[in-house]
Amino acid sequence: MTYIVDTHVFVWLLDKNKRLSQKYKEILLNNNNTFIISAIVLAEIKHLISVKRININFETVIEYLSECDNCIVYPVNEDVIEHMPEGLDIHDGIIVATGLIYKNFLGDNVFILTEDETIRNSGILPVA
Repeated sequence: MTYIVDTHVFVWLLDKNKRLSQKYKEILLNNNNTFIISAIVLAEIKHLISVKRININFETVIEYLSECDNCIVYPVNEDVIEHMPEGLDIHDGIIVATGLIYKNFLGDNVFILTEDETIRNSGILPVA
């Protein structure tokens, strides 16, 4: 299965935060799944670190991704920007658009891992 990972879910995994649900933890630790991390997620994490809103370091993020065989960092490119849905803020729109690229153009069954109510309520992508 292919999953688009929202920023907070990825951060919670990395810092072993109790807010990460058991369901998401099991999904994220399953090596048979593919995880898509939009480049905007990395930018958000770097920003959150710089303003001291999270207590992980960026090297930990990069190390995790380099060791994760089933994680793909997807760029913010023209296709993503073109497919940004209306009604979401810029960051959420880019993350959801990345999922739409995988769903509509690559033919993958895609679910999004998020606790963001706006994304959940949008119905644009199914939430795991």
